[in-house]
Parts: sequence; structure tokens; C-alpha cells
Amino acid sequence: MSSRKHARQVSESDALASTAEYFAIYSRVESILGKPNEPLLGLHLHAANLRNLEHFHARVGLGEITVTMISILCVLYHTPGLSQSDLARLIKVERMTAGVHVGRCVDRGLVSREKVRGDRRRYALALTPKGRKTIRDIRRRVPGHEDRLTRRLTARERRQLVMLLDKVGHD
Repeated sequence: MSSRKHARQVSESDALASTAEYFAIYSRVESILGKPNEPLLGLHLHAANLRNLEHFHARVGLGEITVTMISILCVLYHTPGLSQSDLARLIKVERMTAGVHVGRCVDRGLVSREKVRGDRRRYALALTPKGRKTIRDIRRRVPGHEDRLTRRLTARERRQLVMLLDKVGHD
């Protein structure tokens, strides 16, 4: 069974059940590792991110393209000609990890690698027409994902959450 078919077979109720089980496990972890009556923020961020990635992968990536691959496509959309090392630095992953994901993008015809004149070890990365089309397709699916992710939040709460996460994410 292909990963795309599998991703579409996971029902909303199954996903919610797995999420409920997950949060039940995390509440046990929190009771062991956390301070009394004080939530472990990192644990909640991790759980929320896993749920986000699960939905994103199924509804936006359609089980075929990862968040890292999408990051690669978006960076190359704005800055074609990057080397793999520069790309890895920009998307904040190890060079080897970037290499794996760039390889997947190349294999799917989304990204091209061109030798850089004067440096036999270096390749310039660029989007292919198929890569540009993939970005346009993903761009159409992202708003639905965002709406689903934040459906229980008001517009004000959504802005506040982004502000708070920015505070946590920057030293």
C-alpha cells in the first residue's frame, strides 16, 4: 500500500483517538518530570507539533512530501543556485539530512542539481518546473490546514499564540 493511500485512510476519529491516547501518556510523563501544578511547556509544544505534522503530512503533503522537502522547495523558490551546505544552514538541518531530502526532491523531479563551474565538489540547486507547480499546489492546501489546526482559537488567540511562540523560540 502506498504512503499516499495510507495517509488518506486515517480517519479523523482515528487521528483524534490516537491524539487522546498520546496526551494521556504525556500527562503521566508530566506528572513524573514536571513541577507540581506547573505544565511542562516543552512537552505540550512537542505534542502539539506532532499533531500538526500528522495533519500536515496527510492533508498538505498528501503522504508524499515532507515538511523538510517543502522547506527546501520554498527556500530554492526565493534563492535558486544555493549549494546543499548553504541550504542545510538556512533550513537548520545537518548537511547529511539535507542531502537525503534534496535527493528525494531530485528523484521526484522537483529540484535540479547543476555543477558549479570551478568547484568540482559543489552543485547549485534549483527548482524544476514540476517543483514550482508543487509549490503552487501546496500553497492552495495550506490555508485549510491552518484553519483546521486553529479551529478552536479566535483570531485574537491565534495572533497571541504566534506572539508567545515567537518569544519562546528566540533567546
